[in-house]
Amino acid sequence: MDVCILTSLEYGDHLLNSCMDECERLGGDVWVEIDSLPDAGTNDDTLYISFLGDYIVPKDHLKKHMYNTHPGPPYYRGWGARLRTLQDNKKQHAVTLHQIDEGVDTGPIIKTEYFPVDELSTTDSIHAQAEVHCLRMVRWLITQYKEGKKIVPSGEQWSGRLMLKKTYIEQLKK
Repeated sequence: MDVCILTSLEYGDHLLNSCMDECERLGGDVWVEIDSLPDAGTNDDTLYISFLGDYIVPKDHLKKHMYNTHPGPPYYRGWGARLRTLQDNKKQHAVTLHQIDEGVDTGPIIKTEYFPVDELSTTDSIHAQAEVHCLRMVRWLITQYKEGKKIVPSGEQWSGRLMLKKTYIEQLKK
């Protein structure tokens, strides 16, 4: 199966290289779209993985096998999950793997991985951990496809208010 990685990371980034390595295990072609989308209108069996991407996939670009690694828990949709974790004095953070649909962080949740944070955690340290967990999500997803397993939603639900990029940047300035 071919894999298209949708990302905002730069070529040469070690996380992107590791993600590509994981995707190559499926045996098909692997290519990267940096801050761009796959062609609209095609309905193929390519696996699309939004891996640390910063854009919204419009309805006419949605594909059958399209997933997002969200570097935050289901209760922090959109931007700024790591900042909100600190503001709310949470003791854990998470990453969420979900199927992409028409909304922002609204598609069926496939898997969530939680990890601890403490009083020494910063937005940068939380995000660095989240990036590694997002890569683990890709590894898990590729394994499911490689073994021919059906991808089944976990039943966990999205909640909380969506934070847009503009609001996140304003919050950082405070």
